Amino acid sequence: MFDVGKKFFQHGVMQSVRIRGARSLSGAVEIGGSKNAALPILAASILTGEQISLKLLPQLDDISLMLSILKKLGGEVSIGGGCAAIKMESVGTEPDGDAVRRMRASICLLGPMLARRGEAILALPGGCVIGPRPIDLHLKGFQKLGCEVEPVNGKIRIRAKRLVGNRIYLGGRHGSTVTGTANILCAATLAKGMTEIHFAACEPEIVDLCNFLVKMGAKIGGIGSPTLAVEGVDVLHGAEHELTVDRIQAGTFALLAPMVRGDIAIAPVTISHCAALLDVLEQMGVPVDVGDRSIVVRGGDCQIGPANVSTMAYPGFPTDLQAALCALVTQANGVSTISEGIYCQRFAHVGELARMGAKIRLDGGGVTVEGPAKLSGAELSAVDLRGGACLYMAALAANGESTIANVRHVDRGYEHFEEKLRSLGADVERF
Repeated sequence: MFDVGKKFFQHGVMQSVRIRGARSLSGAVEIGGSKNAALPILAASILTGEQISLKLLPQLDDISLMLSILKKLGGEVSIGGGCAAIKMESVGTEPDGDAVRRMRASICLLGPMLARRGEAILALPGGCVIGPRPIDLHLKGFQKLGCEVEPVNGKIRIRAKRLVGNRIYLGGRHGSTVTGTANILCAATLAKGMTEIHFAACEPEIVDLCNFLVKMGAKIGGIGSPTLAVEGVDVLHGAEHELTVDRIQAGTFALLAPMVRGDIAIAPVTISHCAALLDVLEQMGVPVDVGDRSIVVRGGDCQIGPANVSTMAYPGFPTDLQAALCALVTQANGVSTISEGIYCQRFAHVGELARMGAKIRLDGGGVTVEGPAKLSGAELSAVDLRGGACLYMAALAANGESTIANVRHVDRGYEHFEEKLRSLGADVERF
């Protein structure tokens, strides 16, 4: 059980880890529920005054923060055993500004609040420093549904007397918007008439949100495709739902196995969600045994080849695994190139890898990495969630001892990360 609204570690106190590397790690890892699916689904609980129940809810700082926001908006929240029960009989129109500024996913509150209350006031959300992530597509979608948007004292106020369905195109410079799709989808469920969302995100987390909304009584066609058809209903009801498993956490451990020369069994895994990852591992010569709901990555004896990868929207290689792949290719034989097609500035980990001895350089919208490199322990600092996990991986493969500061970023997205690493044989200590 974890407390709603409290950090797992003391807020305001620098949290660091000490890792002694160059150990072969092997064993089995259990994957929990998806953070990226949980956050918009938690926000969608606002759409009904009845109770919703979620299973496989990960114990993460971002989840705790979102639950705190819902509670301050008027919700009743209870947590225990990886499950959450939420009842939003009354809903405010302005979430806690401090909490919103700490988490990018708080933007997903807008659509449900508009659908339920006809008004939402939101401070600009924060989150990881990985480059510009404008919300212009969200606002464009809301305006198409009949909303008025205006800035108020550094916040955004969005209002509508009645949401009305429309045809909405959500494509942008870097493709579709995942949180934008979640927002417009939630708003459309209670809008009058039919809404067509074109260039909708197809990520498994959006599919999971759609499935949850359907259980609540929403009418959604085209689930899993780039065109969603939403017929508005008058009311949504309570529902029970088990979250999809975290494909990013599974991918991180899969990319770790060849780095630490071990065999790691990973389950449960939705294999279809990992097609791009499995293709990259095959390209690099890393053997993988694929089961119905599990994979075993056999990194013990393989010769790691280079990779040539560009991150893309699903079903392409996920941007959330770009940093982890950067860590792995430092140990590959040859020159690897990794391009970032989603967040052009998501390379804060590059400098830290270079300090450890990686032959890595920024090259336009990506990186070029020459391997294998002898990594040495160093004093490091995480500046974002996925980059922080990348530094754990590099430290586990490096000779000597490393310290990583600011690991609160990693706590936001990896459930029991250090505990799972220790179960594989890692020497990891938090201080």
